[in-house]
Amino acid sequence: MNNLERFYRTVHGRELLPWERQLAVRVAAALNTTTDDDFVVHLLLLYNATHVISEMHNELVASRDSLSQSNRELVHDLSMEVKRNTRTVYVLLCVVVASVLGSVWIILSLANLSHQYAVSEAHIAAALQASEHRAPGLPQSGLAR
Repeated sequence: MNNLERFYRTVHGRELLPWERQLAVRVAAALNTTTDDDFVVHLLLLYNATHVISEMHNELVASRDSLSQSNRELVHDLSMEVKRNTRTVYVLLCVVVASVLGSVWIILSLANLSHQYAVSEAHIAAALQASEHRAPGLPQSGLAR
């Protein structure tokens, strides 16, 4: 077992995958050495770390994009809700204003009717007094019999 296989067994707990072995052979050939060289092992370690960091970066970018999309959808939903609630508030304010105006109209109508009743009562009382003053000696109908 060479250094590379020992490293993979110790660090990863597994044997080299075929593509990893092929990569080690290519790196060793490029450096004009063997796969047992420590420099090749360090280069593969660096490659694996870079690969993992790259995958993590891609996952973070995907998560960021997903969160950004979710936030856009949330902002859109909230703006629609605010618009709907704003319309509801305006409608309710119009209903309140109409109710207040209706109540004022009813109160004014009742006050006017009360005033008209008082005026009519005063006219009737004045008419009765006038009729009593015109004929003081005549018996009132229905009382003297």
